[in-house]
Amino acid sequence: MSQLPHEEQVCHTVVADDRAVPDGMDVFAVEDAARRAAEGVRAGTGPHFLEMRTYRFRAHSMYDPDRYRDKTEIEHWKERDPVEGLARRLREAEELTDKARTALEDRLAAEIDRAVEAADQAPEEPVEDLLKYVTSPEASRP
Repeated sequence: MSQLPHEEQVCHTVVADDRAVPDGMDVFAVEDAARRAAEGVRAGTGPHFLEMRTYRFRAHSMYDPDRYRDKTEIEHWKERDPVEGLARRLREAEELTDKARTALEDRLAAEIDRAVEAADQAPEEPVEDLLKYVTSPEASRP
């Protein structure tokens, strides 16, 4: 497989005409920024770039002991957990009951279990396909 040199890969980068950095820990701020960006694109203003700044509560992997962060830092950020924040706001607006949340979480857990089972049952990806779709086919040069 022919691969483009790095300098040719980056020279075709599209720079967005608009950039937004909503609070990635606030579901409503993210939704608002995404809606405004979509409206802008539909209006013909060009691409928009959304940067969602969030906090990772867990270690990078199960093998990461996560000793580089203070536990109080993690607990501080957990107070801004976007899922819990959204659930709290929906409960306050009387749009979500504990029973409805539990039912939703049960449906999601079942869907995830089905997806994991399907992945476990799927054939292994052939080694020759590991780089498939990582780069685009080499374009003809003028």
